[in-house]
Amino acid sequence: MYHISTDKREHKSADALVAAAERIILDTDPQKLTVSLLSKEAGVSRSTFYRLFDEPDDVLQYGADRVFDGMVAGYVALIERSEKHDLAVPAPTLWYEEAFRKNAAVIAAMYRIGKSDILGNAHKAALRTFASVLYPDLDPASDEFRFFVAMRTAVLMGAVSAWVETGQKLSVADIEKYAARQLNHLAGV
Repeated sequence: MYHISTDKREHKSADALVAAAERIILDTDPQKLTVSLLSKEAGVSRSTFYRLFDEPDDVLQYGADRVFDGMVAGYVALIERSEKHDLAVPAPTLWYEEAFRKNAAVIAAMYRIGKSDILGNAHKAALRTFASVLYPDLDPASDEFRFFVAMRTAVLMGAVSAWVETGQKLSVADIEKYAARQLNHLAGV
């Protein structure tokens, strides 16, 4: 878990720790993602680390939460602008693709080191945060909403896993085609 207040210094230290964690999982043995190495690489004290985070994986979760929150918040802002100006709301797939390509190296590293659950948790949290705009017809307290968020995250994470395994070369159109085929198979079509 992370404990970051609105204090600018805490955000600066947390950002430095996230950047350090990303460098470590990209450039060195991810097993070295320790409090000592993170603190040293980020230029913060161990006490600062423990004031902000409980363990090294929490740094990765914080970074993933910020990426997904920003990605979904940006799409929500696009929806609101489109509705305000009476324009068609663009499909989210291109928005997601841009964010995933921008963060491809870190996402691939997270899969490589077995931390894809962190990405899934971040996606679920972002969907829940913006549920009222993204899914106004679903009650966030309902079982249907819980299933919807879990299934949407599972499909996305499955697609990202395959995207990483195939060298991040597939287009969104290919991924959509493959996902639609699988969903049709699931529905017995």
